Amino acid sequence: MRTATKVVLIFGVVFLLLGVGAFVLGVGAAEDIEDELKKYEISGENSGTIEIDDSDGIGELGLTFWVKGVYEDTDMNGIWDVCDNTEVTVTAKPSVDETWAENASEINGDFYYEVVYNYDGNESSDCAAAGKNKNHERKDQNLVKIGRACYGCTSGTFEFESNQNVWVTYDDKVGEEVVEDILGAIAGTVGGSGLICCGVLFLIIGGILALTLKDDNQQPMMYMPPGNNMMTNPQATQMTNPQFEEPKKYDMPQTTHMSQPTYDEPPQGGL
Repeated sequence: MRTATKVVLIFGVVFLLLGVGAFVLGVGAAEDIEDELKKYEISGENSGTIEIDDSDGIGELGLTFWVKGVYEDTDMNGIWDVCDNTEVTVTAKPSVDETWAENASEINGDFYYEVVYNYDGNESSDCAAAGKNKNHERKDQNLVKIGRACYGCTSGTFEFESNQNVWVTYDDKVGEEVVEDILGAIAGTVGGSGLICCGVLFLIIGGILALTLKDDNQQPMMYMPPGNNMMTNPQATQMTNPQFEEPKKYDMPQTTHMSQPTYDEPPQGGL
């Protein structure tokens, strides 16, 4: 197997494992959201002390009070019975800040009845026995909301007493933890899914490379001809140094002297 193929397959396995791990963490974060909604600062008590931590210095959203029961108005007085039957008295509270909490100074950190804010479109906040004024967020725990306290409170100690056992949530804490879990769930599931897809893709590519590319260590195939047709190395022949004959000497022809005719006397005779 070629080195490049091994690298691709290793990356595929790593991405796949990381993706599965991230996806599992994302699913776990999503399941934690439900657990966060079951966390209470006070659980089934008729009094309690809660430390308010206003980390940003502009006031807290506050506390929400829940009781066991259902929304019904048996005496037909227009108020939910769970509110009529529960009284909460604040005995200690921090100061309030109106940086964002409008009219917080009017309530001054005390308890006030509220089921669904602005259920009638008129910014009402009460326990009126109206069809839209019901909060079933914790119906699976048989808890219904009856009111809130410490709206706009800064850092400090909050104490209360009640004639009924109540459950109290610190809304700022719950909100922050739920947001963190939601972001963790999104990052885990989306990121994990992406890594899983990358891992599978790398494994597919690695598999294709493994099937198509030859092994680095694979020896080339030799063809062996049968019988006497085997190839033999030609015998080496020794070359002799060339011998050169001395050039033949040729005799130059002897020079002959031609006699020149003499014209001392004119030729004899004539007509």
